[in-house]
Amino acid sequence: MRIAGIDPGLNATGYGIVDVDGDECRHVAHGVVRTRSADSLARRLVLIRDGLRKAFAQWSPEVGAVEASFVGSNARSALALGHARAAAILALADSGLEVHEYAPAVIKNQVGGYGQSDKAQIAKMVGIELGIEPPGPSDAADALAVAITHWAHSRLEGRL
Repeated sequence: MRIAGIDPGLNATGYGIVDVDGDECRHVAHGVVRTRSADSLARRLVLIRDGLRKAFAQWSPEVGAVEASFVGSNARSALALGHARAAAILALADSGLEVHEYAPAVIKNQVGGYGQSDKAQIAKMVGIELGIEPPGPSDAADALAVAITHWAHSRLEGRL
């Protein structure tokens, strides 16, 4: 199975693609869709959606997973993240992919072994899990962590 993971953000949306076969998970690709703050919100959301759709067309994932919203104390940041998540979810849906969501703490716990793992630790653990150098930038590493989390949860569900 090929899984697309997405770490949404209005400035940078990371994506990661992994292939899974039972207990094995292999890196396929990762990258970032970037937008410019000078562009309108509508233009930025279209860029995110279209950039992700292009990656999905190139790498042909079978399922998608996205990081769920994190609501901190900054309402403006939460709203921007919500916009980016919507564009990412729409890109998955437009590509005919089933969408799964995972909370940031679940992803950090699954990949980093601790729900408060920092970005450097997540990138390092993603690299170890996939047998590659720690991927960068951090948005792409986080997206690979989302894909790995979906793989882990799918394996668990299959055994229940």
